[in-house]
Amino acid sequence: MLMDRGVLVRWNDEKGFGFIQPEKNAAQDVFIHISVLKKMARKPIVGDSILFQTEVQNDGKRKAVIASIEGVAVVAASSAPRTDSHSHVQSRNENFNFNFNNKDKDKAHDHSPRKSSFNTIIPLLIIVAIVIFGFKQYQEFNEAPAIDEVPVLTNEDIQPMPMYETKARIQATATPRFQCEAGKTHCSHMSSCAEATFYIQHCPNTQMDGDGDGIPCERQWCS
Repeated sequence: MLMDRGVLVRWNDEKGFGFIQPEKNAAQDVFIHISVLKKMARKPIVGDSILFQTEVQNDGKRKAVIASIEGVAVVAASSAPRTDSHSHVQSRNENFNFNFNNKDKDKAHDHSPRKSSFNTIIPLLIIVAIVIFGFKQYQEFNEAPAIDEVPVLTNEDIQPMPMYETKARIQATATPRFQCEAGKTHCSHMSSCAEATFYIQHCPNTQMDGDGDGIPCERQWCS
């Protein structure tokens, strides 16, 4: 029976189907399912040349019922040889597993004394390393220089040191306690001599130092 030829133009590997564009009557693509290619040595890929025979489905579309990938070998065989081959492979695998297990047993028997001695050496090495480390730490501790005693302060050392109270007082004096407020320009607006002094030194348009001697409000606050 004659086979048509076409190119696989679409293929969905997850769902196992695609479409062939035939060389003849290329107006309609041919549907193809993976089941008609199950005897091939590999799965189809886009671009493969496909030899196929079709039948028309109920919806009028064509479907490949016999197909092969051109240039790809067919690997399917009859059921009887497959059984013999399977039995032969199974027998060979059993022999291999038997020999392999025997070799593992021999290796385990040969290496058991080595493993025992190896497991004994490791704890000894760990203990020796701990002893050496502790001895080094002990040496470093003994060789470390002794910490000097806390020095005793004398009156000569204390006298040059500024008193905290004096420093705090200087900081309090240097820090302004007042701020310029609009409209406070006369002595009647002040609450103390310190505030009046601050205003004439830092605030504009004050009228509290009539004689210009730097002392404001001499009659009210700074008398």
